Amino acid sequence: MKKPHYLFSSGRLQRQHNTLMLQRATEEPTPDLPDDGPEATNDGLPTVAADGKKVPFAVETVDSLYVFGEVDINTKLITFLGQQGIPAFFFDYYGYYTATLYPREAQLSGRLHIDQARHYLSPKRRLLLARAFVESALFNIERVIKYYQPRLEGDAKAAVGITLADLTRDRDALPLTTDILTLMAVEGRIRSRYYQLWPYFLGPEVSARFPFTKRERQPPSNELNALISFGNSLCYTAVLRQIYRTALDPTIAFLHEPGDRRFSLSLDLAEVFKPLLVDRMIFRLLKTGEIQPKHFSAHLGGCYLTEAGRKIVVTHWDERLSQTVEHRGLKKRVSYERLIRLECYKLVRHLCDPVGEPYQGFHMWW
Repeated sequence: MKKPHYLFSSGRLQRQHNTLMLQRATEEPTPDLPDDGPEATNDGLPTVAADGKKVPFAVETVDSLYVFGEVDINTKLITFLGQQGIPAFFFDYYGYYTATLYPREAQLSGRLHIDQARHYLSPKRRLLLARAFVESALFNIERVIKYYQPRLEGDAKAAVGITLADLTRDRDALPLTTDILTLMAVEGRIRSRYYQLWPYFLGPEVSARFPFTKRERQPPSNELNALISFGNSLCYTAVLRQIYRTALDPTIAFLHEPGDRRFSLSLDLAEVFKPLLVDRMIFRLLKTGEIQPKHFSAHLGGCYLTEAGRKIVVTHWDERLSQTVEHRGLKKRVSYERLIRLECYKLVRHLCDPVGEPYQGFHMWW
């Protein structure tokens, strides 16, 4: 069975016959300093030498590569990964997602590509899909809130009630929205109110160790913001991995504006799954004590997960994607990761036949 393969060690990744091999470095890499200072180290050269143990692993078991260490690659490896249809996702020293090595598309459909572009170019069709993404994201946020609501009392329960009322009102008003910017503003406003409830969900003991008042990015200002940023990167790449297995063009999106050097459609679909995959994962990791303040460190004015912390999150992330649920339509158990693929198929059907197969975003039912 193919699964994502996570590389935290630094060194050199290369093809060895018809398999993969990582020659590890015996030293720890150092972070690059800013480009514009006298001590800048962004000269493109490795900060560690690949002089350690050689670790082979079978390419037949690799669905995708997640590279967290400082790893050298060459064109032979890139060609081999392309032949095997294996995407590689790269993260910098601080755990920030930076780039994707995306193989040549194995699933091609000229008709679907044209239909996808037509939906983007039609304001009416684009708005319809963008509304569906936002509506399902808000619905899933509501499900998370309602899961914790019965456990609260007093001021916490009152705050949750107010947020739920706001969320219901905004979700019911989505059909009246007339432009993309308004849709994104609605989603952003609700998510901001939702984040303000997190200290209640986590409880006073956890909140004392991990204070959190608002979402802050670039850089994350505290531990919870660092966890959210890292989790969102994992969700974005998981969605991109599933898009690659279909004929969808990941650069043509509907809620997020298509841009250069990013796969905007992954951002659209990630909004739908973040409440289930990222937010619930964070609550569990913090409430069980698997993630502690020692798993974070401060660099360049921001807060980041350490390598040990990233390993804990990635292990739980892998387990979460493998978790199964009884699918009400298929009448069988499917994994959370498979739910993302099914969402891609729903979008494909809508793009090819918007009247007969209208897209309705994923709604959590448990």
